[in-house]
Amino acid sequence: MNHRRQLFITSLLLALACGLAFAPDAYLPMLARAFALWWAVAFTAISLLLLLKRWWWPASAAMLGSLIVLQLLQVPSQDLIAPSERPHLRIAHLNVLQPNTRRSAVLAEILGADADLVSVQEVSPEWALALREGLKSEYPHQVIAPRTNCYGIALFSRVPLHHAEVVVMAGAPFIEAEVGTEAGPVRVFIAHATSPGSPGQFARRNAQLRALADRIARSELPTVLIGDLNTVHWDDAYRRLCAGSGLRSLNDPGMATWPSIGPIAFIPLDHALVRGPLRASAIGSFSIPGSDHRGLLAQLHISHAH
Repeated sequence: MNHRRQLFITSLLLALACGLAFAPDAYLPMLARAFALWWAVAFTAISLLLLLKRWWWPASAAMLGSLIVLQLLQVPSQDLIAPSERPHLRIAHLNVLQPNTRRSAVLAEILGADADLVSVQEVSPEWALALREGLKSEYPHQVIAPRTNCYGIALFSRVPLHHAEVVVMAGAPFIEAEVGTEAGPVRVFIAHATSPGSPGQFARRNAQLRALADRIARSELPTVLIGDLNTVHWDDAYRRLCAGSGLRSLNDPGMATWPSIGPIAFIPLDHALVRGPLRASAIGSFSIPGSDHRGLLAQLHISHAH
């Protein structure tokens, strides 16, 4: 009986790991795979417990399962460059959480980031008013599209916007802008993709990311995309976004931003990506008072020699 039980557990662990790693791109596998790192931690813990019981085959299967799941996290990201001059653009991104009432603390965090461009998401009419008034002296160039459904969005800039528009993609407003730098113009996209909380929302998010990739691919200008994309680096939708647009990730899979609990978070839903000769000399995350997300701050350089 003991051997049969061990055989069953061994088979179950291997089947679960293979299902997580190799199941097709569908709603439920996508949800499970989003927490790949934590599945790997769980498999490792199970392996250690089984080793204490001297159940060698199930313990080995659990450790193998951890390795199978961890291979999902092997995705390309850009190495940071050593800056030879000050950055051409500093960009901050914050999902403020629409019901969040700590607006003064968030405004102080934004001003303390000292960014040239600021992306803000989950902008309600109340948040729009607070942000417009609180940032107007430091960030006079503003594009704000408030919503009451958690998909309001805004862009605040210290430098003039050569072009800026709100583009609705599958029901959600995104912002496209062009800014001037000392090294030439840069296209900027601010995006908050639909949270895939149901199969229909999963399909809507995928449609938004496809449309975004198509739009980004239309121009050869250096481009940066920053926002809460509601996907992770190893998701098929994220890979298609990069393949279809030419974007490259700046933040690696270890820079988790949601859900934020104190100084830590669990999965990387917020992203900074670039296209063309843009490189980063620094990228990090920071706490957003009252939000369930951590913010991102990136220092970008245009290197035409790269």
